Amino acid sequence: LTYAMCGGRAHVVDHTIAELEEKLDPRRFVRIHRSTLINLDWVRELHSRFGGQVAVRLKDEKQTQLTVSRDRLRALKDLLEL
Repeated sequence: LTYAMCGGRAHVVDHTIAELEEKLDPRRFVRIHRSTLINLDWVRELHSRFGGQVAVRLKDEKQTQLTVSRDRLRALKDLLEL
């Protein structure tokens, strides 16, 4: 199943991650992991983690942290202009 998070709630979506990636605006949405797409408007910061990993911290009230896969990090940084 594919879920979309909105307002702190999970909603089942009738599309695969790949289909969503094709349909959503690539200037606003980026795939950071094989199982995760994020809205760039919700990125608070990137930070390094142990072992060379990088995580995204979101602007939600829980300050959710999501791991960025190494092969997708450059594209994320380019979109964030870092």
